[in-house]
Amino acid sequence: MLLLVGALVSAYLGYKLLGWWAPAALACVVSALQAAAYQGVLSGGGGMSGFIQIVILTALMSLFMFYATFSMGRSLGLRRRRKLR
Repeated sequence: MLLLVGALVSAYLGYKLLGWWAPAALACVVSALQAAAYQGVLSGGGGMSGFIQIVILTALMSLFMFYATFSMGRSLGLRRRRKLR
């Protein structure tokens, strides 16, 4: 659910033509929330190694997804801006 909400927010930020730092900041926030959510799940048997692997992989997936949706939103925002001129 965090990935979907983050992708929608990233597309909106791209539509509003924010800087390219926005998806990276959003990925950091989502990764911190996912780490907090996974902490209770992985504390049983996986140990710290499994926790770190899952957090890093979800952070990379979030980063790629957010930059992709940010780019789509940015292209729509630029197209809208050109139409208004």
